[in-house]
Amino acid sequence: MEPSQTDTSTVLTESRDVLYGDPSQDITLQNVYQLLINMNGRLTSIETGMTQVTQMNRTLSTLAKNFSELKTKVNEVESKVQKINVRCEKSESEISQIKTQHGNLDKQLKNLHVNNKEVNNNLQSLSDFMDDFKVKHDNNVKDVKQIRSSVSRVANDLDDRTTELRSEIKSALSGAREEHEELRNKVIDLQCRSMKNNLVFTGIQESEHENTEQVVKDFIRKELHISDWIELGNVHRFGSGARAGKRGRPRPIVTRFIFYKDLARVLSNTYRLKGKSFGVNQQFPDEIEQARKSLYPLMKKKRAEGCQVKLVRDILYVDGEIYNEERNVEDDIAMNTQTDTKMSHTPDKNPVQKRKRTTTPKHC
Repeated sequence: MEPSQTDTSTVLTESRDVLYGDPSQDITLQNVYQLLINMNGRLTSIETGMTQVTQMNRTLSTLAKNFSELKTKVNEVESKVQKINVRCEKSESEISQIKTQHGNLDKQLKNLHVNNKEVNNNLQSLSDFMDDFKVKHDNNVKDVKQIRSSVSRVANDLDDRTTELRSEIKSALSGAREEHEELRNKVIDLQCRSMKNNLVFTGIQESEHENTEQVVKDFIRKELHISDWIELGNVHRFGSGARAGKRGRPRPIVTRFIFYKDLARVLSNTYRLKGKSFGVNQQFPDEIEQARKSLYPLMKKKRAEGCQVKLVRDILYVDGEIYNEERNVEDDIAMNTQTDTKMSHTPDKNPVQKRKRTTTPKHC
């Protein structure tokens, strides 16, 4: 490019000289012709250069377009690179956390190794202990077997001895019960004997500072119509009831008769008290009195049936025989059973037979 520019400047200078004149040269046709030839050559070369410039412009346009696309791609690459940088930063933080966790895991693994050693040591100690325990257990089992055999022998001996003791205690208790029952009956009999001459008067009103003996004598004279002299022993009120001056059932009076014939005479006249609020009864121990109370309903029932009834102490006599409730119930059941059997068969095959007399008390 530099030689062409020099030639062009030379041609332009010569052209200026031709047009405006140069005092050192003369203007001739030869000079003008030569100038035109030179200008033609230079224009040809300029046209050639313009073609190259056009091509260069096209090339530059293409380069500019490619550069724009390249810039776009570079921007995209830069955005991707930024994203990659962000991811890298996150990855670095995660890697840092992983490193921290890895360090913690290393510490934990070290601790686990230490604990594992301790566990192994403990397991070994436990294994040694179990071996010792097994040996001791085997020895204990042998000892227990020996003790069991000894205990079994002792238990057998104890069972035999216990059986003997039970039989002895049973016989002793049986004898003691019999003896106790005998003594109890004797005591009750003695109490009955001591109370044989006692009568209990009920329903007689109590007055303050009363003479109880005189009250009883007046009662016998007025209510029982016995005017003869009766010798009395100890006379007094007992038990619970309304005292003098208070409302309620008065306390009973127990009276001891010196002569039993006077007591019998008083009892024989008690029928005069029927329908009145007074009562005269023989005195008995509590055991006998409770037994008599349980026999009163049966006594009334048998009397209503027309039987001859008599109550002596705690024994009920029906038609002159001692009444036994269990035996009488069994006798009634047997009689009813025999009656049902006779009614369920024909007379030809099972003729009626008379019931044999038994030793049970007579029914009314």
